[in-house]
Amino acid sequence: MIGSTIDGKYEIKSLLGEGGMGSVYVAEHTTTGRRCAVKVITSPDLVKDEQVLGRFEREARAAGKIDTQYITQVLDAGVDRDSGLPFLAMEYMDGEDLQHLLKRVGPVSPDLAMRVMAQACLGLQKAHAAKVVHRDIKPHNLFLAKRDAGEVVLKLLDFGIAKVKMDAAQSRDGADLTKTGNLLGSPLYVSPEQARGKRSIDHRTDIYSLGAVAYQMLAGRTPYEHATALGELILMVCTEPPPPIQDLAPWVPPEIALIVHRCLDKSADARYQTAQELFDAVRPLLPYGWAMHEDMLVSLEDSQRLEQAPRAPMSVPPPAMASGAMPAMTAATGTAIAGQGASTTGPLTHTGDGTTTAETAQSSKLPLVLGAAAVVALVGGGVFALTRPDETQGVPVPADSAASTAAPTTGPTETAAPTTSAPVAEPAKAKRVHVVIIPTEAKVEIEGKPVVVKGGVLEIEDVPGSVHRVKAYKGKSSTTVDVVVTESGALPPKIEVKIGKVLRITKPKAGATTTGGNTALPAVPKGIQVDDDEFNN
Repeated sequence: MIGSTIDGKYEIKSLLGEGGMGSVYVAEHTTTGRRCAVKVITSPDLVKDEQVLGRFEREARAAGKIDTQYITQVLDAGVDRDSGLPFLAMEYMDGEDLQHLLKRVGPVSPDLAMRVMAQACLGLQKAHAAKVVHRDIKPHNLFLAKRDAGEVVLKLLDFGIAKVKMDAAQSRDGADLTKTGNLLGSPLYVSPEQARGKRSIDHRTDIYSLGAVAYQMLAGRTPYEHATALGELILMVCTEPPPPIQDLAPWVPPEIALIVHRCLDKSADARYQTAQELFDAVRPLLPYGWAMHEDMLVSLEDSQRLEQAPRAPMSVPPPAMASGAMPAMTAATGTAIAGQGASTTGPLTHTGDGTTTAETAQSSKLPLVLGAAAVVALVGGGVFALTRPDETQGVPVPADSAASTAAPTTGPTETAAPTTSAPVAEPAKAKRVHVVIIPTEAKVEIEGKPVVVKGGVLEIEDVPGSVHRVKAYKGKSSTTVDVVVTESGALPPKIEVKIGKVLRITKPKAGATTTGGNTALPAVPKGIQVDDDEFNN
């Protein structure tokens, strides 16, 4: 089609790519000269039926009305008068889709995965509010568009097309649903309700698919990639829970693992109910925002692959978290809870048995019970036995059971064993983190001493929680920031020198927590802008 003109106004210049739905071309508007991307649909499902064509155009136009930078802007949609093929004219973007990135670098850092997830949620929230469901969220449809100064913005592609594919497939009474281009064009990412071919599919199917994408970003493979045949894959999606992500990627923090697995719940009612709710769960893990830079699009570091994060309890999925809150875990079960008088803002701690707990502010009669139990324990000399967690069940031993084990037995009297003190935390291990320096030729000092910066990336190695005063400067312009080493990377991850300005960010105060949940971190320093108004527009 190169050299032809689509609908009398889009002159095709070159081929960008081809897929099961059709081909994408670089085109130029014949009147304005604006460069755009034109997707010409050649799938038989969309070109044989006039009713399907009508639905396609309506869905495409509905997607075009969604106003957010996180969804590819649809400029035009229709049917070419000469070829009779439906087409989409979209904004032209420079970059690569997430599928190409993952194929190129493999698994990425938890920090980058959460940034991608956050931006995808922002786009999905806008679409779902407009009653537009994607139904085909997959790495191919998540485009990493490059902006000025190396900024990267996630763009969701192909809104509306999946709904038309589903309608066309169901109109044939479910025939040939697994054919490429039909309902299950991306079976590795479809939700259980989609795999069953249910007609009542809502926006929560996008939550599931986004969870499958996050799983792949973190573990380097999809949840059911071990299936050997399509039928086996569909059966697994509908009946079997995915392997715990920490089995494949032990470096993934437990709070992130819980978020991913809640997205992948078989029951739509058990997942996050909206994209905003999912965003609210991810946002506390990104205290400095969810912006991305092209220097972040790299593979997971070897040092991170060697890490062993505390295990996440998989018996109960995590609740939705309010903005700025970390998940609260019950000390008894190690599972996430919300409401019921429990505070969801307490810091996470990791117990010796590998479970994750947090302090709760629950108002109940528990203090009286524990107080009475403590008196009995002091008389018997078995204080620790009353409160130690059961190693097999992860729950406190009942007081009556503990008292019975402390009772004397017939036979020789033995000296009571000394009480066991709380386990001593192991010294924190040093982590190597990276800070992107913009512009790349800027010079850098740490604590007033010049350091070498390679390719615009500053490397800092220290224990999580350590703070380093970093000054980046070019000529008379400079920016001074306190950089914090965290389990998931450097905060902030980027320092930009504004030419003609001198910016100094004072030492931040403690207030936030790291992704791992153990180390006190600074609150967002004054002067760092966070794009947090997407849901309030």
